[in-house]
Amino acid sequence: MSDSRDTPRQAIARAYIDSLLSHDSSAVKFASGARRVENGVTTGFSGPRLSKALNNAFYYRTILAIRNVEFSESGDTVHARFLIDAGVRGKRLVTVGVEENFLIPDGTIHFIRATLRLRSGRTRR
Repeated sequence: MSDSRDTPRQAIARAYIDSLLSHDSSAVKFASGARRVENGVTTGFSGPRLSKALNNAFYYRTILAIRNVEFSESGDTVHARFLIDAGVRGKRLVTVGVEENFLIPDGTIHFIRATLRLRSGRTRR
């Protein structure tokens, strides 16, 4: 959900994060040649493919909640940290710590570098 305190670049990154849960990428602004790398593996090769994955990929359907979103910014890069609760049939099975860096030089996302880590033990709500 948008936050009035977001800078313009942060709002673009937040639209992407929101779409992970909503499965609606219509508000996400990707450059046509956008790429996404997750834990060292390229997981998205173009803006249209990234949009399609956000709308349809089964692995995003396991996301139950996104919380504790924090942003910082340096130059054209937005740094986001947040938690994803994932599971099936509404039951949380795992919490994943996510760090994503969004390169947004011109109002569109050109590159995303993501690092995901399973969280162990109890997580704060």
